[in-house]
Amino acid sequence: MTIETSPLKRIFARFFPKKAVAVSLPKEVMEANFLPENEKKELALRYLADGEMLLLRGNLKALACFEAASNLDGQNPNIWFRQGLAFFEYGSHEGREKALLVAGKNFKIATKLKEDFFESWVAWGNVLLELGKFHEEHHFFIEAKEKYQKALSYKKGRPKPILGELYWDYGIAWSEIAKRSGEALDVRLAIEAFQTSKKHQKDPPCEFWHDCALAYLDMGLLINDSRVYLRSIEYLHNALEKNPEYFDGLMSLAESYSQAYLITLNDAYVTKASQNYEAASQIAPRDLDVWLNWAEILGEAGASHKDPKMLQASIEKCARASQIDSKEPMVIAQWVESLSILGQVTSRLELMIEAENKILKATDLYPDDPDLWRSYGVCLLSLGQYYEDVDYYELAIEKLQNGLSLDRSNPELWHTLGLVHYYYAILTQDADLIERACRFLTRAIDLKTACPNLLFDAASAYLEHSEIISDVASLQQATALFEMLLESYKEAILSHPEWLYHYGRAIEWLADHTEEDAHLVRAIEIYSHVLLIDPDYPNIHHQIALCYAELGHSTGEAEYYQRAINFYRLAHRQDAENDQTWLDWGICLIHLAHHKLDTDSMHELYMDAEYKITQAGLFGNEHAYYYLACLYSILGRTYEAMELMYQSFYAKALPPIDDLLDDDWLENLRATPAFSQFLSVLEAKLQQTREE
Repeated sequence: MTIETSPLKRIFARFFPKKAVAVSLPKEVMEANFLPENEKKELALRYLADGEMLLLRGNLKALACFEAASNLDGQNPNIWFRQGLAFFEYGSHEGREKALLVAGKNFKIATKLKEDFFESWVAWGNVLLELGKFHEEHHFFIEAKEKYQKALSYKKGRPKPILGELYWDYGIAWSEIAKRSGEALDVRLAIEAFQTSKKHQKDPPCEFWHDCALAYLDMGLLINDSRVYLRSIEYLHNALEKNPEYFDGLMSLAESYSQAYLITLNDAYVTKASQNYEAASQIAPRDLDVWLNWAEILGEAGASHKDPKMLQASIEKCARASQIDSKEPMVIAQWVESLSILGQVTSRLELMIEAENKILKATDLYPDDPDLWRSYGVCLLSLGQYYEDVDYYELAIEKLQNGLSLDRSNPELWHTLGLVHYYYAILTQDADLIERACRFLTRAIDLKTACPNLLFDAASAYLEHSEIISDVASLQQATALFEMLLESYKEAILSHPEWLYHYGRAIEWLADHTEEDAHLVRAIEIYSHVLLIDPDYPNIHHQIALCYAELGHSTGEAEYYQRAINFYRLAHRQDAENDQTWLDWGICLIHLAHHKLDTDSMHELYMDAEYKITQAGLFGNEHAYYYLACLYSILGRTYEAMELMYQSFYAKALPPIDDLLDDDWLENLRATPAFSQFLSVLEAKLQQTREE
């Protein structure tokens, strides 16, 4: 007897050639109604076995056998179950995927005939899982999950190995659902299923450890927690212990190390990722993803450290990837980015031009790829920094906006757009530009919360904003972001002393606003940590000297000026041609001289200050004219002081008129008629400027 609701011939007609479906039933089947029931069942099993064997060989004569079996014993759920398994096996081969739908219909009938048919529910779920992978359609995974849940409701008394397999498949279904939903809850359910499966398995195979690790990797990508990546890494090591040449395991382990690096900036993870990509490349040297993913992590680390060797290695990996597929947009995007940053770091214009030529062609070919527009922005940013030309920054903004018009949820585009505005603002000291930089970088943080490089860039932008417009609120925001960065990524501080350095700058600037000595002391402590990490960090001795000098101004204690001078001496050793170091050193010597009661010591300090400030002028510091004029005023050499004031005026390096009238060091000069005449010249010039 057949099941009227699912005529088998009608099902076959939807998925198989008409010629195969049109075969008539054998005569003995047509006359089977006259046979005893037990003989009909035996005949059904015989046709079923024949059909299974034929379908295993790819012979569609099996359809007639299955139709015969279902006609002879249509109320037997095992008939439908075994047919479903046969179609499942047949449909698992390339080009035969439609047979999976037939398999599903057979399992559906089997479970209707026998509600607690555990094996059929499991097999139905497996079919739906395969259909989901083949068609990339979400609903198949949802349905597979439901079938597995139904099977689990009948799990009592089932052997542990069987339950281990079922929970494994159940975990895969949840993992696939999570990839499409983006929900951490779905990933958690996948992980729970895998963990339950592990309890039922005596010796899980490498594929199980890999699937379990991928769930943790997906969770790490969602919640940005390095501990989750470490669990993924642990399970992938388990997989590779079973099979050291397991390619998928090597690739996933490399990716896990790469992701762990991105949220911790622990350089050891870059090394580990590279080792696994290298091992994978030995197994599959023509696999595009090996070279592309390897290039990406090397490029990211190279950009973070401004490391030419890493950037060059990234470029080499891009070249290998391009040999496999020269038109892949992601390869071109990474190649352009690494070339641009290497060119900017090493001041090699030819690399930036090479990058520009590549990206011009790529954006013409693939105008709808947002990653290419981002790379174009990176290229133009590098050229803008090299030439110090605002036109490149304007072009970079235009290209990045093209990318955002395609994908406004891309944090990398917002990050790069923020950086372009940041460097543009540093060049022009434009308040609107730096305000936009802060806004765009904050938007990027909203989209990508756990990214230390992004946090640092945003904090630096807010610090620059506070300096350009003298804004305390921006300074407080910068300080908060620096503190969040340093607290969240303690392990990376040793590799990134620039975080501490710029945090020290923020605290030093805060001291200027609050006039609290405690902030200066704190800034010195922070700078001292930078010294411990990197004694040759650029400008570090100079910054410490400035803090001590400021403490000298605030407290009136000569000891702080002496400490400042010691650090100016170290700063000079570090960079003997730094004009600002020469100038600040000379100014500090003048302050120290005012604390000396001994005339000879005072005079010696003044002479030393004269030499230092003169050196600053020789190295191109235009403010040296004014401070040398101040020194000569103190020494009573008013004629020379006045000449220097005019030179400062011509160099446009004078402070505001109010400062000239209040500066104690100019007291002797202000008492001369020449100074009054000089003021008249200044006021006339100021009036002329206003009229213009």
